[in-house]
Amino acid sequence: MKTRSIRYASLAITQVLSVAAVTLTAPSTPAAAAGFDWTSPPRQPRSSVVYVEEHVGARFDSALRSSITFVDRYTGSDMRLGRCRTGYRCIRVVESNATRGHGGWTTSTAGRATSEIRLSATLARKNWNTRRSIIDHELGHANGARHNPKCTSRMWPDYRCRNGRLPARTFTRAERAVLATW
Repeated sequence: MKTRSIRYASLAITQVLSVAAVTLTAPSTPAAAAGFDWTSPPRQPRSSVVYVEEHVGARFDSALRSSITFVDRYTGSDMRLGRCRTGYRCIRVVESNATRGHGGWTTSTAGRATSEIRLSATLARKNWNTRRSIIDHELGHANGARHNPKCTSRMWPDYRCRNGRLPARTFTRAERAVLATW
């Protein structure tokens, strides 16, 4: 007897809630008025702000700031130096010797809200333009760009072209398209 009254009580509450929901919402489309109800998952607000959290020595500061300004022109984002915040994309820049023998290394970024760029301590001994070139390259990776098989942009896989010069401080049209949609 007790289970029957609980069942009737829960049924009555469900009916009251469904009637209340029907009376509070008006159909927003002709399909909804006809009784079809399509729901889509709520979209997360997409912010253009990307925080760049810096954990490197003073020798990297100026090059990092210059690189942020340069890469930011192509990403459509607003990269800001500061601590990572919940709900925003974040790029952590750390000094680490776990760079697989390279001047810099970026963690895989696909589907992640936080990327990590590791800069080798030996990079601090290189000149400012080389540091900036490598940081430009790694910020490109953190924003979705891949390596370029020609030394026509910062996404060349080595920090020097075959002729010994630094790669051009630009991104190709295809790289710009990727950076703009990241």
